[in-house]
Amino acid sequence: MRVRLVLIATFLAALVPAAGASAAFFPGTPIDGPSADIRSVGDVDVARDGTAVVGYVKRDAGVDHVFAARMADGAWQAPGRLDLGIDAAGSQPAVAASDGGRAVVVFTAAAQVWAVVWAAGATGWTAPQPLGPGSDPSVDMSINGVAYATFTSGGDVRAARLDRGATTFALLPMALDADPAATAGVGTGRSQVAIAADGTGLAVWGENGHVIARRLYGLSVSTLPLDLTLTGLEGHAGGLADAPQVDIEDDSSFAWIVFRQVFDDGGSPKPRAIARRLRGSHLDDPVAFDGLGWGPGAQGVLEPRLDLNGRGAGVATVGTVGGSALASVLKDDLLNPAAILGGSGPPTDPVGAASETSARIATWINTADGTVRGVSYNDVISSRAVPGPVGETVLNGPDLGPVDPGAGLDVATDRTADFAIVFVQGTGDARYLMGAVWDRPPASFTSYTSSKLWRNVIKAPLAWSASLDLWGPLTYTVLVDGKPVASTTALRTTVPVGAAPEGVHTWRVVATDRRGQTATTKLRPLKIDTVAPVASMSIKRKRRVTTVTARGADVVPFKNRASGVTQLRIDFGDGSAPVTGRKATHRYTRLGAFTIRVSAVDAAGNVGVAEREIRIGGKRP
Repeated sequence: MRVRLVLIATFLAALVPAAGASAAFFPGTPIDGPSADIRSVGDVDVARDGTAVVGYVKRDAGVDHVFAARMADGAWQAPGRLDLGIDAAGSQPAVAASDGGRAVVVFTAAAQVWAVVWAAGATGWTAPQPLGPGSDPSVDMSINGVAYATFTSGGDVRAARLDRGATTFALLPMALDADPAATAGVGTGRSQVAIAADGTGLAVWGENGHVIARRLYGLSVSTLPLDLTLTGLEGHAGGLADAPQVDIEDDSSFAWIVFRQVFDDGGSPKPRAIARRLRGSHLDDPVAFDGLGWGPGAQGVLEPRLDLNGRGAGVATVGTVGGSALASVLKDDLLNPAAILGGSGPPTDPVGAASETSARIATWINTADGTVRGVSYNDVISSRAVPGPVGETVLNGPDLGPVDPGAGLDVATDRTADFAIVFVQGTGDARYLMGAVWDRPPASFTSYTSSKLWRNVIKAPLAWSASLDLWGPLTYTVLVDGKPVASTTALRTTVPVGAAPEGVHTWRVVATDRRGQTATTKLRPLKIDTVAPVASMSIKRKRRVTTVTARGADVVPFKNRASGVTQLRIDFGDGSAPVTGRKATHRYTRLGAFTIRVSAVDAAGNVGVAEREIRIGGKRP
């Protein structure tokens, strides 16, 4: 499930990419493999700061076990096994992540549900903690690092809570079931859980043919569960409901639940994709978001999926029994009729995600040709227009074989619209856990160095603001008159000797991410002067009284424009305070030899020096 973040206008302004830049899909690259032991992908989550975790199943010594890989700075790290010390087969990994690298994976092994935690700043996973006997776990983590996990145990739905900063879960003392005597959370009625920014949870599950929702507060549950099941829809009698998915806004009062329910369609059962919005304890009217209608030609649906951002914008997806992938845009608290994305061959289960910028993507497996495909939605928050899917792209890695449609597909995003897509590709001994991305280019940024002042770029660094990219690191290249003169990962740099000539030029900085996407500062003037002015002097003496006239000339090679002398300083060499100006008269109070020094400073801070020795009380030099 997804991490939440409250969106503020000032933050959105920082996310705007440079003019002409746009995010793009990048095909999958291997996270693990090639190996015949890679079995299936379970879940991926991306924290608001860009850290990602994927949980998957892989054989170890001939037995299925649970593995995970973490992403840092936009690159997947080496995977590792999580169920160490458990000899029985492991399966069903579910993942949640939060800022600072904090993450949770829950999974099933030896008829138990287990949890491991990667604490913020840690270097590894904790040992597996048993949550209780059961299966079909789900987990979600808030932006503050609090998590809830739910699972099925003996026909009941149970929940456990992980407090902020903790590394062990506490099991809630009571089951969540609406009817303790009923069978709950079994099969396609498996539970799902979401958590808001304030740590309030919301669990959903199937129970006795109904879809039930219940809020979680600390180690307690709400007094009354909610039954979301419909008695009828558009004149068609309602039947069994299952496959619920839930997501919740940062404000825990607001959530959406999607599920599948069968309705009578002229004597034939017709499964439809239903969504209901929860406001406090009130359920809004249901929405059949699949847009499929009724009658002999209308298809039924598979299990729906849902993802919201912290403000409640999102995307709901569902596959049809005929193989089509559908996606519905949730905008301004309205879930719009689904559009057909594509899909051919056996049925597919599409999945989507929505970032805090309201950018969305939806992905699906096209089983007929063994490809993973994706589309994006370029939403404008200030507009009421509902965006449509654009830019269908094949996401599987080239020359690695077909995608395994039975091995899972998932997608998640950080707060700035970087999306991670995971799936399994290949056959036989050459199976891969793959990671594709929809990556936002670096955000707009500005140069800091003044365009009015002259500068010695060899000694005084050029500076600029950071370009936001959570999947960095970024490389900054300084261009002078369109030619690169320096490159760095820092936010300032000097220019090598000879890389930029003297005079008036233009400059800009280009930020480049690991996938070659760029953002550029505005073109600005740059006045370069690295040559020190020439200082000279004339001296007049009468006994101990000496008058010095200082001169400075600021010239540069090849007749380029120079910055000009801005200051002359005269030092009489006897410890008296230097005098600023073109001419000064000084009376020496003692005899001896003294070195008079004239310094000429130009507008770029370059200093030229001239020196002459005089002797007081002896022969003149």
